Amino acid sequence: MEYYAWVLAKFVAGFVIIATHLYLSGRTQLSQMTAIDLIGNFILGGIIGGVIYSDTIPFKQYLLVLLIGVLLIYVLNTATKHIQLLRGFTIGSPIPIIKDGRFIIENLVNNKHKIDILRVASQLHAQGACSFQQVYYAQIEPGGELTVICDERDMPSVIVMYNSEPRLDQLTSIGHDPEWLEREINDLGLRAEDIFLAEFWRGELSVTVRDGRVMCNVPQPECAAAK
Repeated sequence: MEYYAWVLAKFVAGFVIIATHLYLSGRTQLSQMTAIDLIGNFILGGIIGGVIYSDTIPFKQYLLVLLIGVLLIYVLNTATKHIQLLRGFTIGSPIPIIKDGRFIIENLVNNKHKIDILRVASQLHAQGACSFQQVYYAQIEPGGELTVICDERDMPSVIVMYNSEPRLDQLTSIGHDPEWLEREINDLGLRAEDIFLAEFWRGELSVTVRDGRVMCNVPQPECAAAK
């Protein structure tokens, strides 16, 4: 009976630690998890599964190893928020497959992306588009969803700066560079460290400052209307 009591205690302890970790990190649903979360959860599950039926590993050591695993996942997820290269590697970036009504063939045939065009066609039809010929722009999101734009006026916005850090790939995709972004921010009387989010949409830049205000490089009524 004592053996089963220890098994139950280990199970409950592991469940509480992992559930608390998921709650504090905001990863309460599978769709919210990054590659780091998924791999980390496999590792944590291996720790629990490998220890829960063993009598040779002390309970304190089991808890310590589990906490170290949770801490490592937290550190890696925090790093992905501040290091663009690591974020692109672990979370990924949108993959454009149609632009100006034309397929971007190099993205479709790139083995790194492993895009199944037949699956893309099914996603396209599910969104109400009958043919690729209707599509002006399309991209595959990091989560695997398909974004489809049939009217060029409805092109999605591009986040060109987040948490004061320029997003170089996104700037390149709209034909601009960090120097252009810096000039636009300076014209608004701001500095990079003031910026929480900078969004480019319909040829205009809107900036969310750290106090929550939104500023644009267009007259304020037009900026408010755009929002």
